Amino acid sequence: MAIDPEVILHSSNKESRAGRYVPKWAIYGSAGIGVLVLVGLIKTLLPLIGMTFLLAFIWSQSITNRRY
Repeated sequence: MAIDPEVILHSSNKESRAGRYVPKWAIYGSAGIGVLVLVGLIKTLLPLIGMTFLLAFIWSQSITNRRY
């Protein structure tokens, strides 16, 4: 039994994109949540980094031998 070539439909560009469609609200929502997570991380890490540099500076000043 042979398959007729005219029976097999070629996939069009519209049909190939149909399964990969992502709604815009999902993209915008995930971007918004990503921004909130990034801002939260920055708000958490910047004070820690600042305190680390401040403590390192204080430590380096406290261990130097100064003769007055």
